[in-house]
Amino acid sequence: MNKYFYDRLPLFVFVIIIFVSGISFGAIAVKTVDYSIRENVFVYFNDFMKGYDELNYSSSTLVSESIKFNLLNIVIIWVLGISVFLMPLITVLVFFKGFVLGFTVGFLVNEYSLHGIIMAIAAVFPQNLIIIPAYILAAVMAIYLSVRIFKYYRGLEGLNGEDLLTYTLEMGLLALLLVGGSIIETFISPYLMKIILHFI
Repeated sequence: MNKYFYDRLPLFVFVIIIFVSGISFGAIAVKTVDYSIRENVFVYFNDFMKGYDELNYSSSTLVSESIKFNLLNIVIIWVLGISVFLMPLITVLVFFKGFVLGFTVGFLVNEYSLHGIIMAIAAVFPQNLIIIPAYILAAVMAIYLSVRIFKYYRGLEGLNGEDLLTYTLEMGLLALLLVGGSIIETFISPYLMKIILHFI
């Protein structure tokens, strides 16, 4: 296990840097968005929060859509990992994931200060404690395999069907983790948000 992570340590560092860069750019983007657009989003979000308790939604539909979205992303990363030439797009996905998270949290903190931090903790962080590590692991595995495939075609390293099977099983396990993240996002985060809104 130690060798497993040691071999991939440079990729872990690289992917985490890309992700953190995405978060940073997302947080900065909040400040650069046109004031009128930010004001419209603020008004819309306020109206949404006022009616949050009365919202009627189908939990089964929401969890289904969330699972589909996350599984689609895992499949895309899996495909990019074996495509070699499209592998750089994995970093784009990681950066975008960080950007969305950074923008969301940045907006909440920028507009609501301390209350925004509390809302972010309730609505954003619970599911992302599972989802973000899963995406980072998936990106590392995909890039690692892609590099190995490249070396294989250059005659620098051996590769066989077992390696592809292992890669696929690893992605399958991460897909299960993402299903767990989707369940938290649908069934736990909304209730935490309702509780928080009663106190702020």
